[in-house]
Amino acid sequence: ITTPRIGDILQKLAPFLKMYGEYVKNFDNAMELVKMWTERSPQFKFIIQDIQKEKVCGNLTLQHHMLEPVQRIPRYEMLLKDYLRKLPQDSLDWKDAESKYLLVIET
Repeated sequence: ITTPRIGDILQKLAPFLKMYGEYVKNFDNAMELVKMWTERSPQFKFIIQDIQKEKVCGNLTLQHHMLEPVQRIPRYEMLLKDYLRKLPQDSLDWKDAESKYLLVIET
C-alpha cells in the first residue's frame, strides 16, 4: 500500500484550476449581476432570499457562497508553500508538489 502524496492528489485537481481562474476573472461581473437583478426584480430577490433560508445554506448569503471558490486558490497556494518549506527536498513528493505549487500560482 502506497501513501497518497499531495502531488498525486493535486494532479487530480489540476484540470479544475483553469476553471477556477475563469471563475475568478468573472467574479466581479457575476456579483454585479446578482446585485442588479436583486434590485430590479422582486421575484428574483424573493427566490434568492427564500433559498438563503434553507438549512443547507447555513444562514449565509448567495454572495458569500459565490466568494468561496475565489478564496480556495489562495488557500491551496498557502498550503503548498508551507508544505514545500517543511518537506525535505529529496522527498519523493517534492517535484510533484513544486510543479503543482507553480500551477496554482499561475492560476
